[in-house]
Amino acid sequence: MKNFEGRGAVTDSLALPLDPKEALLRFETAEDLDITLVLAEPAVSQPVELNFDHKGRLWVVQYNQYPYPKGLRITSIDNHTRVLFDKIPEAPPVGVKGADKITFFEDTNGDGVFDKSTDAITGLNIATSVNIGRGRIWVLTPPYLISYPDANDDGIPDGDPKVHASGFGLEDTHAVANSLTWGPDGWLYGVQGSTTTASITTSASNNIDFLGQAVWRLHPESEVFELFAEGGGNNPFNLEFDSKGRIFSGSNGSDRGPYYKQGGYYIKSWGKHGPLTNPYAFGVLPNMPLEGKPQRFTHGLVRYEANSLPERYHGKLLAINPLHNYLQVTRLEPLGSSFRTIDEDIALYSDDKWFRPIDIKTGPDGNVYLTDWYDSRLTHVDPRDTWHKSSGRIYRIGKKGGTIGYTIGDLSRLSIEDLIQLLAHENKWYRQQALRILGDRRDKDAIPRLQTLLNETNGQLALEALWALNLSGGLDEKQALVALAHQDPFVRAWTIRLVGDRNQLSEKTAKKITDLSLIEVHPEVISQLTATAKRLPPSQALPIIENLLQKKGLEDDPDIPMQLWWAVEQVAGQDNDGLLTLFENKGYWKNKMVSQVILTKLAQRWIMSDKAADYNACERLLSLAITAGKESLVVDGIMEGLRGIASVNLPESLKTKLNAHQNSFGNAPLTLAVRQGDSLAIESAIQIIQKKEAPLPLRLAYISLFGEVDIPNAVPSLLSLVQKDPSSAIKQASIHALESYPAADIGDKLAAMYPTIRADEYVREAAIHLFSVRKDWALAFFREVEESRTIHTTDVPYLLARKFLLLSDTQVSQKAKKLWPESIPWTADDKKTEIQRVSKALTGSKGDSHAGRQIFQNKCLSCHRYNSPGGIIGPDLSGYDLKDINYLLLHVIDPNASIREGYETFHFETTDGRTLEGKIGRQEGTTLQIQTSHNGKTIALPENRLKSREILQWSTMPEGLLTGLSNQEIKNLVAFLTE
Repeated sequence: MKNFEGRGAVTDSLALPLDPKEALLRFETAEDLDITLVLAEPAVSQPVELNFDHKGRLWVVQYNQYPYPKGLRITSIDNHTRVLFDKIPEAPPVGVKGADKITFFEDTNGDGVFDKSTDAITGLNIATSVNIGRGRIWVLTPPYLISYPDANDDGIPDGDPKVHASGFGLEDTHAVANSLTWGPDGWLYGVQGSTTTASITTSASNNIDFLGQAVWRLHPESEVFELFAEGGGNNPFNLEFDSKGRIFSGSNGSDRGPYYKQGGYYIKSWGKHGPLTNPYAFGVLPNMPLEGKPQRFTHGLVRYEANSLPERYHGKLLAINPLHNYLQVTRLEPLGSSFRTIDEDIALYSDDKWFRPIDIKTGPDGNVYLTDWYDSRLTHVDPRDTWHKSSGRIYRIGKKGGTIGYTIGDLSRLSIEDLIQLLAHENKWYRQQALRILGDRRDKDAIPRLQTLLNETNGQLALEALWALNLSGGLDEKQALVALAHQDPFVRAWTIRLVGDRNQLSEKTAKKITDLSLIEVHPEVISQLTATAKRLPPSQALPIIENLLQKKGLEDDPDIPMQLWWAVEQVAGQDNDGLLTLFENKGYWKNKMVSQVILTKLAQRWIMSDKAADYNACERLLSLAITAGKESLVVDGIMEGLRGIASVNLPESLKTKLNAHQNSFGNAPLTLAVRQGDSLAIESAIQIIQKKEAPLPLRLAYISLFGEVDIPNAVPSLLSLVQKDPSSAIKQASIHALESYPAADIGDKLAAMYPTIRADEYVREAAIHLFSVRKDWALAFFREVEESRTIHTTDVPYLLARKFLLLSDTQVSQKAKKLWPESIPWTADDKKTEIQRVSKALTGSKGDSHAGRQIFQNKCLSCHRYNSPGGIIGPDLSGYDLKDINYLLLHVIDPNASIREGYETFHFETTDGRTLEGKIGRQEGTTLQIQTSHNGKTIALPENRLKSREILQWSTMPEGLLTGLSNQEIKNLVAFLTE
């Protein structure tokens, strides 16, 4: 830890903390809103979460132990400051006591002032969330989810806690499990951030493993634990249910995050966060598209569904942005079964850089409350504990001139009838409290009244009645059958979900849902049908899938096509015969959903499983496809599933069918035979790549294939093509293919012929990249540079010069640093000196932003976008706080300071001796798709050919970017970036 060089913007020494009352004056609010200070230090410090309970008490989690658990020793730290510890901490009440505590505050006279505070639980060691329910106080204190008994409901635990779940990761305490929230179904939900792992065990669930961001849930009685949805949101530290029971969470990106569907898979940074739990997902659902300025980041949000703020806020997302110190108002508009988001205005802003909103909730009074971490430091990518531990605020946002304060009494003492009356309350918070209390009681006396309410009303009240009926134990089969025919689509959708959560339907219910799937038109109901089909046994899932595949227009929905694929995928491998029966109907082959989404993925899934039963199913699918004239779609899937595999041993009957339809193999009909090691096919393919008159796509396809399979006989031909073929594309592809073969003389021969191929930039850089992947080849290249002097050092760009250092060989590194001194990483003193030089250059007059635009286009546009089209190698700069000069200079001068997730570069070593550099584009099955840094070429690499991989601490952006600029040019560039 002492030697670890911190990354990222750390504490701003120039920005000093303000007194709470002074900080309040720095806020700018929308004209129709007011902000008031609710709590401040010393009453609260480092408040990471707030919640209101059924008595109106304000519960606050104070995250004072952050960032490291007490009593543990760090044994390792990685490029993302993920740490490993020497042991797993013991669950409370034993083990080391930490500094975290949970406090509740009370407004004893309803005047809006929380004048009484009680420390409910102290000594916690990394605690992120608290919630009340089932007569217990539930606490997330990773690696545990625990609950304390509180029979008399005074907020003070009656005894020691019970461990309900264990195994939440602690590697990164800004991304640990968080946000305990009661769902309308009675499950306790939470999320996990991006850079932690999980292997969850409960009394009913064992070793449920997942990596990175996810939404999860625990059933409080059965203790069944489930992964509800996976990926999305980058680093969610928030969970929001809207009035229809939809789940949202903020994003550490530049949008408003995903609308989480049950069983859905969402985007991840594959290299940093790891693969999905389903290797056959073959795709992800998108975050909701944003119309607005993409500013990082709104990681927490609430959908305002109460009655106190002005009407224009009703139904809108209120999203907190701790990086830019504001509260964003965003409108949701339906987009098929999902939404698009449209930014409207800023409801709240402060120029106080210490203002860091972290959590946001709607209170019993209908006002909006948010926590303020209050610290000039925000980044977590410096491992040093320099956080301002003593500060923290909580604010209330209300209508301009509106009243503050509330008295609600104790909702848990209300009668059943009064609780049911609350289901119609204008403030969603009351409805959620009523549902939770009804779930606590599970009183069967409520069932008749709720049944009547469900059957005789429509809209929101009917949906609330359905949820309450389920929580009270009254959603039996008879009532479910009635609800499935309800006129309200969300009642239908939630009935499907609730009965589907039982994982096995009765015969009558299964038939009713199947019939519904044939006639249903509402996109969100159809979306839930696909999600539920994924959970059901094949005999009940297949009829639903069959009906949905017949619907027209679903292929245009943003979510349903992939959801339907995942339902199909769950059946694949369990009931292949049943699944294939669907495709015996020739009408299915004309359906766009089948041809555009299902067929190719299904063939890929079966061929990747490497199981005899799945091979047989793939063969039958190909036979049916041949009859329907769609064999190319199936063959595409088979070939995609075989990418990167050096050899394959398919059943003879499947090989026969494939070989009989070689015309379906696109540009390379010999591909499969070459993969199988067929000597005649190999020789034919070698002859084809040598024929200049052969079609270029065909030649390129076989050359690329020789880079994936191990065919030493192809090496002489590939070398010959590099030297003699007139096509630059052929030369470049041949060099890429040669990288896979370890023969030492490849480097010698290519180094000798290098002067004859250097004229073409792409061929030249492909050759230099080849020299950098093996030690012997690098030394052969260096000999030509130093001894023969046929190669000039200026041929080698910065990124490729630096790649030689990755070989981790002393001789190679010494020569590379001597030949290309610019490849030597800058020291801390170098960076400090450059920052001082540039800072001095910025004094005095301002620069010309118009001239700065031209510098940006020349220096940066190939990799970055900034309020305009540009490159995608680096992040879009539009969403960053570039007006902060200290932040800007740090990241321009030290691009390795904070490498944005999704843009990490990996160092790979393969079993055939190569050293590769690039990003993980995706991972399907056991095959990684690696995008190399120097030209974006994708390499398919099975895990069994991967010896090691590690994240590089190098950015693809070079150091010293400003060294060649004059003082005026520096001023101009900064003027453009900060205008």
